Amino acid sequence: MPRTLLAVSLAALLVAGCAIPPRTVVPEGLKSPFTGYASALYGDDAMWLCRPDLPGDPCKSDLSVTELRADGGRVVLPDPPPAAPEVDCFYVYPTVDMGIVPQNHTDLDDIEPAKEATRSQVALFRDVCTLYVPLYRQISIGSYVLLPTDARERRSAVAFSDVKDAFLHYMGQYNRGRKVVLLGHSQGADMVVRLLESFFEHDPLMRSRLLVAMPLGGPVEVPRGKLRGGTFATIPLCSAPDELGCVVAFQSRPAAGKMGNPVVPLHPGNVTACVNPAPAGEQGVRRFSRSYFPVSKLTRPYLRGVEGVTTPFVMMRDFYSSACSDGLDGYGYLTVAQGPKDGDRRDGLLDLGDDRFNGALGLHVADFQFAMGDLIDLVARKARGARR
Repeated sequence: MPRTLLAVSLAALLVAGCAIPPRTVVPEGLKSPFTGYASALYGDDAMWLCRPDLPGDPCKSDLSVTELRADGGRVVLPDPPPAAPEVDCFYVYPTVDMGIVPQNHTDLDDIEPAKEATRSQVALFRDVCTLYVPLYRQISIGSYVLLPTDARERRSAVAFSDVKDAFLHYMGQYNRGRKVVLLGHSQGADMVVRLLESFFEHDPLMRSRLLVAMPLGGPVEVPRGKLRGGTFATIPLCSAPDELGCVVAFQSRPAAGKMGNPVVPLHPGNVTACVNPAPAGEQGVRRFSRSYFPVSKLTRPYLRGVEGVTTPFVMMRDFYSSACSDGLDGYGYLTVAQGPKDGDRRDGLLDLGDDRFNGALGLHVADFQFAMGDLIDLVARKARGARR
């Protein structure tokens, strides 16, 4: 074995064996909606990426957009004026610790990767909900690759102890009776699923506070042909755009790509959840209204047609189509295809035939981006329905 690989493997084993305890203990007997709960940790402003009273957070950054139009032209849509949403969004960002050594990410000094993920995936939601985004001791990408299930779960439990404490602090100090949207992607989706299981699944009061949950690219299952059961016994998948207290979940892949199975096994009789957000609950092929992609040094190598774009986002209307499609052995996906209408002069922003998007993860890195406009519209529509 090469010396460097041996060193990494030994380090992985050593770190995997170390126990990292939760930093806080939730008091026994705490009752929902957790009014008055205060976390010593999340009472510190430095533990939040986004919160409405914090200056300079990534959710308040420039959100101007360059729209690529069907006639080949471009138009810059300026940063919209501040809004005053009536609902809240609590978001958990995906894996941003790309270290190969299995560990919980305890160094929160360099938060730029978490900021970039937050800007890319949820900053545009700020017109429809007030954003709360905590930092947390997430597990590294190496934890998924090198750890057995039980060791990885111990690490994930540490990550969730932070997310749980942050959520309880949000409920106890900031919620004030408002409807809440739970947003998360990948590892963040797993954290949202755990929040739903811990605080909403068996509590009608908390379910009445839930506007919608969106654990995208995460572990949500249902029995075939059912809207509930599997991951959640009481919280259904969304089956209508105006439905409240439901779940939008999917994993996206290119429509023409290979439909290989992910590494996470399904429980017998279940299928992976797929709710097409364009619009939520409707079957068949639907066209995404607006797809947004961040334009940065990191994303430019993957994007086509963004030469000269200086805004932080680029957007295409009515170009990509989507449908929930069955894969093998119960694995289903939200399949994405280019769907230009006659006379549309645009190329797709991503090459959907690229091998990077046709492996086990599919379009996982872009789960939020293709459906962004429809997800935002869905929150806005449900918020209006909650007022009635």
